[in-house]
Amino acid sequence: MKVLIVGAGGFIGRHVQAMLRDLSHGVVAHVHSRDGELDEGSLPSGLDAVVNCAGRLGGQGATPAEMREANVALPSRLGRLCASRGTPMVHLSTPGVTGLLPDAREDLPHSPWGEYERTKAEAEATLERMLSPKLLTVLRPDFVYGPGDTHKLAMFRQASRGWFPLVGRGRALLRPTYVSDVARAVAESLPGGRLAGSLYNIGGPEVVSVRDLVGLIGGALGRRVIALPVPGPLLRACLRMGPLRPSSISESRLRLFGEDHYVAVEKASAAGFRSQVAPSEGIPATVEWYRRRRML
Repeated sequence: MKVLIVGAGGFIGRHVQAMLRDLSHGVVAHVHSRDGELDEGSLPSGLDAVVNCAGRLGGQGATPAEMREANVALPSRLGRLCASRGTPMVHLSTPGVTGLLPDAREDLPHSPWGEYERTKAEAEATLERMLSPKLLTVLRPDFVYGPGDTHKLAMFRQASRGWFPLVGRGRALLRPTYVSDVARAVAESLPGGRLAGSLYNIGGPEVVSVRDLVGLIGGALGRRVIALPVPGPLLRACLRMGPLRPSSISESRLRLFGEDHYVAVEKASAAGFRSQVAPSEGIPATVEWYRRRRML
């Protein structure tokens, strides 16, 4: 198949690109910083599918306007183009569109918990209005990590210092998802694939606690990591310290590491898709990638 990948220069996009090429698909890669905006004139002809991996996370200086452009305006343009040509579209979203919940299912109503999630929820709703069910597949990958991920690098770097602050006792549960499993899910969402034409959560094979995840990172680093339980109220008090607030503490990080939030994967499993890479395998591979590039 001839597949356009939008956001091919990003963390997930690069892995999707490599996966589809390994499967002998014809890949047309679009990187915004290199190729500019997409419009009717720049969309290649003869496409069998369009995959949207593009997105703009909050933080790191991202403005609301930049987030809306990447997370709402761009997928809306792609949706219109796909609708006009009858081209199937695979859109990567986030489980956060339904909030931070344990065992979250696909049929829950939208209840986004942050600006990034709000823009992603708006994009989902817009695409559902534009495209018929047979033309749209939405994937919500959960807590994605792996080689090339710079967003979660801070977590690995903190563990490499030999200690890691936990919210409470670190018992909050999450479902780490290795990036190659996300790329496989995209491949299975192309026309004729087992995930094509619906909405699916994509999550790793195991639900683990934050404490256990930190332990796996320490094991991959080859060092003991002291997990320091810190009461949630104390960490929240630090948020009110203004310029003196520790840079490692934010409201989003407190929620991400202090509350259970992981997706249910039964729907994808019933369709025949199961993630393959457990954290015990994916974490060492990620550490190795960081080390080869002297990032740890």
